[in-house]
Amino acid sequence: MTYIYVDDSIHERANFIISGIVVTSETIEKRISDCLILNGYNPKKDEFKSGLSFRKHPKMLIVRNELKLIVSNSCKIGIIVLPRNKRQDIGFETLKGLKEIIDSNNFEDEIKIFIDENYFKNKIEGEKFAEKIGLLNCILELEVDSRMVKGIQLADLVAHTCSIMLLEQLNLIDKKVKAGKNSGYNPELEVELGFELWTSIRYSFLGKLCDDFQNGIGEPKKITEPFGLYISDYCDKGLRKNTRDRFSEIYMGCIH
Repeated sequence: MTYIYVDDSIHERANFIISGIVVTSETIEKRISDCLILNGYNPKKDEFKSGLSFRKHPKMLIVRNELKLIVSNSCKIGIIVLPRNKRQDIGFETLKGLKEIIDSNNFEDEIKIFIDENYFKNKIEGEKFAEKIGLLNCILELEVDSRMVKGIQLADLVAHTCSIMLLEQLNLIDKKVKAGKNSGYNPELEVELGFELWTSIRYSFLGKLCDDFQNGIGEPKKITEPFGLYISDYCDKGLRKNTRDRFSEIYMGCIH
């Protein structure tokens, strides 16, 4: 069974929404619950949300780092990008993106998709659209509570992480962070936040190595579109270009 989890990150100022896609064949729900429990939370009531204030909830910072490890060790990821002013179409655009991503990859035959709340007016609307576009042979779970299906919390993390990277690409943020332990660099070295985030997810992105490298030419780069990157037709040229510049090719070689 292939499990796919979906959640979004909305950015008014930059006029974009990213739906984070997490794909795994492993049962990760208990691992997320255990992570919350070990840090003093009740997984039936509490959940990880990227928008939480870590100053007010410092233990959630530990949870975030442990969830990042689950993503990097057990999951593949992708993103779907659309403009904020098309928020009303997020469900339809996300299903279109999921169909392209699924059709482009060799997932196991049986696929179960969990999509967070507020993507559709109701479940029937989403189910009818999925049938209309030919998103078949999938078990579709819509309007899912992320406290009940905890894999969506990973999708929230992916959506937020990639949103920060795109905001940096758009020159809307410019933040430095310490490289930290186990980075391969001096722990005190200041690096761009987008670079630090990129190093943490680049191996997890769905894609394939570029043909040139597979033929013994050029650098090891992963091509993510359409395997793990879907850009809505509603995106203008600027958003489309910046999204591709940031995500469409990922260098897979040594960066130290």
